[in-house]
Amino acid sequence: MVAVIAVLALVMAGTITLLMTYVPDSIVGGALAVTPGSTDGPPPPPASVPAEVLPRQEVERLLVFSAVALAVVITAGAGAVRWIVRRSLAPLHAMVAAARQAGSTDLRARVPVGRGRDEVTDLAANFNLMLARLDAAFEAQRRFAANASHELQTPLAVTQAALDDALAEARPGPTRDLLQDLRSLNSRSVRTVRTLLDLAETEGGTGHPEQTDLALLVRQEVDNQRTAAQEHDVTVRVNLDPAVVEADPSLLRLMVRNLLDNAIRHNHRGGQVDLSLHDAGPELMLSVANTGTRMSPDEVAKIVEPFRRGAGRLRTKGSGLGATLIAAIVARHGWRLRLRPGADGGLTAEIRLPNQQGTYHLLTTE
Repeated sequence: MVAVIAVLALVMAGTITLLMTYVPDSIVGGALAVTPGSTDGPPPPPASVPAEVLPRQEVERLLVFSAVALAVVITAGAGAVRWIVRRSLAPLHAMVAAARQAGSTDLRARVPVGRGRDEVTDLAANFNLMLARLDAAFEAQRRFAANASHELQTPLAVTQAALDDALAEARPGPTRDLLQDLRSLNSRSVRTVRTLLDLAETEGGTGHPEQTDLALLVRQEVDNQRTAAQEHDVTVRVNLDPAVVEADPSLLRLMVRNLLDNAIRHNHRGGQVDLSLHDAGPELMLSVANTGTRMSPDEVAKIVEPFRRGAGRLRTKGSGLGATLIAAIVARHGWRLRLRPGADGGLTAEIRLPNQQGTYHLLTTE
């Protein structure tokens, strides 16, 4: 900064010197100069008479030159300071972008670090180191979950086949009841493993967003869940506005599937599920509400924790990871999830998606 001030001072001095070359050479110290040996011109003033001041027009010219020089220096200084500040703060802007990307569970962003050594550069280097360690830790966790799930799939499948064969030959009685319980327990383990694989894939962030017809996807998943709804004697009511979103289609389908599956399974016989998709001003809102056991706000807040089940859900065949998977997919896309207990029991899940022109928008109905 000292160097900048020194350079600006030199620029101002040079500008004034350049402009002052336009002052007539006959003006010296406020009096007209007399060439030695010449009799032309007025006689020099007496010693007792004070020197004449600059004529008014020359004073005005000097003020104009000074004002021009000051304007040039201010403009150059503002440009130089702006350039220096922007160059100095560039790593901070990069850190903000990297932090925003890390907030959406993508820890691969890094801040460009220059060759200079200053406080901002050191901060950027340490920020990159922190992101690298977090990325390594999360990747190790995802890899462990995926590997463990893959390793468990084969023995669980073999166990399922063996139990099916034993049940086919078992006669009614305690032995058959035991085999049926074991098969139910094994089926729950299979679903848990599959959900862990889906969760690891979701948190891995390997998908590619694209324009997806959310209303069509929801209708397809509702049709796929018709049989389960009939088995549980649950009525599914749908109210959808046409909508297209920028999202990973496979993750979006997985989210909708788990929302419907949870709403149907965690319900009572004769209950209902209300699914709606509509424009909520600047956002799109996907809402799934079901009837069922009453839940407190504290119980609802803990549902997204892994293997956590709400009241009345311990007897279900779920894995306890459905809400966790939904929350992970929502966070992966930077959306917002709100869970709240129903007034007459059950749970309402609301997912808000930004409704922005060019990225998230509603389709006009024909």
